[in-house]
Amino acid sequence: MKHALALTLALMGMTLAAPNPANWTQVLKEARGQTVNFYMWGGSDNINTYVDSVVAPALKKLGVTLRRVPVTDTVQAVNKVLGEKQAGRNRGGGVDLIWINGENFRTARQGKLLLEGWAERLPNARYVDWQSPAVRNDFGYPVNGAESPWGSTQWQYVYDSARVRPAELPRSFKALATWARAHPGRFTFPAPPAFYGNRFLRMALFELAGGREPFAAGFNEQVWQAKSPLLWTYLNDLKPHLWRQGRTFPTDIAQQYSLLANGEVDFAFVQNKAGIAAEVRSGQLPKTARVYLFGAGTIADAHYVAIPYNAAHQAGAMVLANLLLDPELQLKKLSGDVWGDGLAINPARVGRAFQSRVGQALRPGPYTLDQTLLATRAVGDVAAEYDRRVQLGFTERFLK
Repeated sequence: MKHALALTLALMGMTLAAPNPANWTQVLKEARGQTVNFYMWGGSDNINTYVDSVVAPALKKLGVTLRRVPVTDTVQAVNKVLGEKQAGRNRGGGVDLIWINGENFRTARQGKLLLEGWAERLPNARYVDWQSPAVRNDFGYPVNGAESPWGSTQWQYVYDSARVRPAELPRSFKALATWARAHPGRFTFPAPPAFYGNRFLRMALFELAGGREPFAAGFNEQVWQAKSPLLWTYLNDLKPHLWRQGRTFPTDIAQQYSLLANGEVDFAFVQNKAGIAAEVRSGQLPKTARVYLFGAGTIADAHYVAIPYNAAHQAGAMVLANLLLDPELQLKKLSGDVWGDGLAINPARVGRAFQSRVGQALRPGPYTLDQTLLATRAVGDVAAEYDRRVQLGFTERFLK
């Protein structure tokens, strides 16, 4: 009967009601036997290993199968949902859960491509600090229950201590330009739209413009027109001194790590709260690699998962999103053993014993910075439109 009703509604262009997280027993029952198509960036072996070896087995115990669908850019998942909507496929969509944030989230939500109002009603949502602006807003855009947080990050710089002494480290973009001129071919960064490239360029824009404050109050065309030339001028001056004279760039952070490990360049980047512990452990980076910060603040933010409005397995997707917030899985994700990503939950909401375990997982060391230092240097990200403009501007000027 249920299948016949679904077919009838589909033919009428209508949708069935989404699963109700308030009735979690029913959600679990509906999810059992489903296979969740989880679309996520697949460029990190560490992250893929965490999902395959930690998340998928835990989900299997709930009777749900996780099918990880790797993409090189989240926009591919958003475009797939958009294409289905344009084709009138309002049920039975091929994407069940998307790892998402920033410009892609804003685009998907503005296009009414996402299920809303579910995230704050998940059982494990009680561990999330929903009043925090860093959680309630994604690149300055209201989350509004359309995303459930999965983790948190903060931008840091990586170098090989076997080749660069701490006293020689550039700690500003101005100092970086001076260092690059003195060491031609030893620095590069992933090209946008790679996420790490976008963020590197926005960090540069903030510093060159005197700070992020001019960009903090939403997108402003006048601010962009006044400040963005500073970035393009800086990059034009830097380009001849980059790896391969800036004629090409790494496609993603994995390639950047390979260049650092092979000795072709001297710097890379990381966003994990546990620094590069996982990358050194997995052999992507040498044991002599270290992590440090520039003198100005660095961007800290959250990343999320979202369910498309037409997902075929919405109950299974909710069960997976809830599992991603499970304190034990969050702690395993935080550990530098596999990934090192920051928490999406507030440890104080779990309990003192959990807080103690979090402290143990984030002990400062050669590969992990002091969390107090990171907190004092953290700044929020700005409107996603700035991210889009940086991508477009860089592509137009340096990739064509």
